[in-house]
Parts: sequence; C-alpha cells; structure tokens
Amino acid sequence: MIKNRVSKIHRYKEIYNILTKYGFSMIAGKLPNRIFFRKIFFRKSSKLSSKYSRGKRLRMAIEELGPTYIKLGQVMSTRYDLLPTDIIEELSKLQDQVSEYPLVDAKRLFKEEIGIDISDAFMEFDEKPLAAASIGQVYNAKLFSGEDIVVKIRRPNIKNLIEKDLEILKTIGGIVDDYIVRKSVVSFSEIVDEFATTLRRELDYTMEAQNYENFRQALRDNRYAVVPKVYWDFITKKVLVISKLKGIKINDTQSLFENNYDNEKIAYNLAKTYMEQVFLHGFFHADPHPGNLFVINGEKIGFVDFGMVGYLDDESTKLLMLLLKSSVDKNSEKIVETLYKMDSIPETTNKMLFKRDINYVLNYYYNLSFDKIDFSDALTDILRITYKHKVRVPSQLTLLIKTIISIEGTAKNLNPKFNLTDVSKDLLESIKKDKFNTKRLFNKTYSSAYNMLEDFREIPKMLNTIFYKISNDKIKLNMNHEGLSKFRRELNAVTNKLSLSIIISAIIIGSSTIAQAKTGPQILEMSAIGLVGFLLAGIMGIILIVSIIFHSWDNKK
Repeated sequence: MIKNRVSKIHRYKEIYNILTKYGFSMIAGKLPNRIFFRKIFFRKSSKLSSKYSRGKRLRMAIEELGPTYIKLGQVMSTRYDLLPTDIIEELSKLQDQVSEYPLVDAKRLFKEEIGIDISDAFMEFDEKPLAAASIGQVYNAKLFSGEDIVVKIRRPNIKNLIEKDLEILKTIGGIVDDYIVRKSVVSFSEIVDEFATTLRRELDYTMEAQNYENFRQALRDNRYAVVPKVYWDFITKKVLVISKLKGIKINDTQSLFENNYDNEKIAYNLAKTYMEQVFLHGFFHADPHPGNLFVINGEKIGFVDFGMVGYLDDESTKLLMLLLKSSVDKNSEKIVETLYKMDSIPETTNKMLFKRDINYVLNYYYNLSFDKIDFSDALTDILRITYKHKVRVPSQLTLLIKTIISIEGTAKNLNPKFNLTDVSKDLLESIKKDKFNTKRLFNKTYSSAYNMLEDFREIPKMLNTIFYKISNDKIKLNMNHEGLSKFRRELNAVTNKLSLSIIISAIIIGSSTIAQAKTGPQILEMSAIGLVGFLLAGIMGIILIVSIIFHSWDNKK
C-alpha cells in the first residue's frame, strides 16, 4: 500500500515536471499535490514555450510522458471535432516506438502463460524482436509443423503502469474540464473513460485474437484481403500467436517497383477492401498505418495488428449513408437534421451559421469534377466546421474518418492519380447486390421475425406482472418536473417574505395603538412599549428590504 502510494507520488512528480518543462504549468499547478510537494517540485515553465508551437510542445510532452499518453495522443489525433488543426497535425506524428525489454523476461512470461518453455513450443524462435511497441514485443518463430508464425508477448508489469497512469489521467481530465474546456460539448473526462476501456481491451490479447477471427470470417470471400490465422493453443491475455504474412510493406515503394507490382491496382484494392469493411460488415481495421499493411502476390492486401477496431451499428451506418446522400444532394437542412438524430448538436450552437458553413463546403466541392475532389481535404474541412461550432461527432465516426484519410494518403503514395470516387462507384454496386442477396434477405427476415415472435411471447407475462402489481397496490408513479425544485424554493422565499411583511405590519399597528393609549412607562411622553415595537418593526423592515435587493441581484446574474 505504502509502496504504491510512493510510486504514484513519484509519477505525479514526473508528470508535473514534464508539463512545466513544455509550458503547461497551468495544468501542472492544478495537480493534487500537498503544499510541501508543491514547494519541493515546483518549476517555472521553460523557454520551450516561446521556442516551439503549442502543438509541437504538446507532442514532445506526450512522447516524454510514455506509452499510455502516446496511445491517448494517437486517439486524440482523430478528434478533429474537439481539437484545432495545428494540434491534430502534431498528434498525428506520434509513433508507438519504445526500447526493447530483455529476452529473459519474454521467455519467463511465455512459460508462465503457456506452461512450457519457448524452446519446447517452437522449432525456431528468433531472439531478436521483429518490433517493440508500448504494450508488447513481436518475434518471428516457426512451429514444429513447419509453419512460419509471429509471437506477440506483452511487456512485464505494463498493466500496472497503465492502470496507474489511467488513474492520474482521470485527475488530469477533471482539471482540463474545469480550467481549459468548460464550454466544450465533450468533457475530457468522458474521453479518458472511453480511452481507458479501449486500452484495457488492447491489453487483452484474447480480444485481439477474436478480432482476427471476426475479420477472417467477414473477408473470407474477398480475394484481395488476407488476414493471419490465429493459433488458439497459444492464446492468453499476455501471449498472441498468428501466422506470418509473407509480403512487402505497402509503403516500401522501391521493393514494389523491383517486383514489377501494379501500384495503381494495389491502391484500388486497398481502398475497396476498407470501404467494404465499413459499409458491408460494419467494422473496420482502425490502425491502418503502413507498418500494418502488406502487399502479397502483387495484388492482395494483408492486415495485421487488430488491437484497435472500429465498429458501426446498423443505426450509425444508416445515419452515415444519410449524411453522404445529403452531402451529394447539397441538402444542409437534412445534414443538420441527421446530426440532431445523432444527438450531436448542442443547444448553444448557432444553427444558421452552422448551415451556412456547411453550404459553403458543399457548394465548393460540388462545383469540382469528381476526379479532382480530394476526400481527405473534404472530410478535414467538415471536421473543422464541427470543431468551430462545437458539434459532437460520435467517436467511432471520427475514427472512421481518420482511417479513410489515412487510407487515401497511403493509396495516393502508391498512385498519385488515385481517387476514392472510383472506388465508391464500384462499392455502391456491391452494396446493392449485397442488399438484394437472397440468402442475406432470408437471414435478415428470419432474424426479424424470430425477434418479433420472442417479443410477442413476452407480452402476456409482462401484462400479468403489471396487473398483479396494480391489484396489490405495488405500482409506483415517479414524476420528475424540470425546474420544480427551483420553483419550490422561490415560492418558499416569497411566502416567507409575505409572512414577514404581515408580521411587521401587525407590529406597527399594535405599536401605534399602544403609543396612543399612553399606558405603562413612557419615553418622550410616548409609551415605551410602543417605541420598542416601532424600533423592532424598523429593523425587520430594513432586513426585508436588503434581502429583496440581494435576491434581485442574484436573479440578474
């Protein structure tokens, strides 16, 4: 317990110093430090704040903070709706590259998880890592059956480090919400919670293995997509074993040229495969940097690293299609209506200005010929508008847009004349065929009918429960009136002031009567009791007037 507390304080110190080093002392100064801690570790922001832009300073700080923050930075690089362009561009440069951890740790962890030594599990095992990332390390190996494989082993103690950082990030999220982005439609704390869920899933290799299986199943009929096979005998939360893809990295244009591959065809197949993932299957590989994409046999695209996957449910896909159709029709009203359905537009957004900006973008791109439209620029412009008007875009949609932008960039690196429109035309035909596929229609109809039957079967049971509760007086009706508590407080205040006014009036009338009677002790030839009554009424009247004035000021605020 004490050791963990000391470790956490030490981590706070590191974060505090790094933030102040790169000119973010405003956030650092709000960290929950004791007074002695603040005095010992306080540092003024360095000259870096004037030497580099805010985006570059933020990227440098994140890189120094370590794996958890790099992962978060990569996630935030998709949030065009929340961050300005200059910061997005810098966060997009973040690379998940860390130093290797010792082989002895990898072998020890493998034995703990699988129960046998690496030498007994594989015929060959390359002791030099193929890649070292923040969560795990990847090695080449070969099974005794002769199949080439890739072994991924999680870093020792990485889960504890990440959990500690996530706890600190939650604190920082509250600070950012309170002092930086109070008026944002999305709280940073919400983003941290969503990120924590995603990162914890990425730590569990059994979930990544299942993602591999899902994609292999979904893309089994796609002759241009290759997804590695999972070897379930070697799968645990800390170990992942898959078949090795034998191909050329998609950004290795020199090797592609030497093998006489058709870059134009490769670019087309890459984009079409991705679009099919989104619109036909509802989920997509969400980490498409060139290191995770391979060209196999000149035309096939191999995918690896399914730690990050995007999902779109049927409703989101329909809304996305509606947005695309509305954009083609230049119907800004429909776009705004669709975003309302997605609960994306806050009350504070000026709808007229928002529609005006959308119309500007639609008209600009509408007047361009299809072959000249740059989808990356178009999508980026749309996201800039959402940021400007604080429109909340679902995280999965921004992840998809970021993925499409990345895919288009990779495709244009292969073929400078590449245009996503050509792929979209063919994809629409595929979607039409898929929608009217007899087997799919039958399965969908059967599923809908079955669900309706199940719901229908539940109705008598639900009615019996309701009638039983009614007959036994067990039905409770809870009503929540918006603003009723405030109205109650106001009514109580008015009632109290009215009662006090009546009491003051009664005291004044009673004191006047006593004063005229001239009975009892007298002061200045007036009844002392009457004078005391007048004085008491005066004090109470002054208090009443002051409270009314202050209440009026509060209401104006």
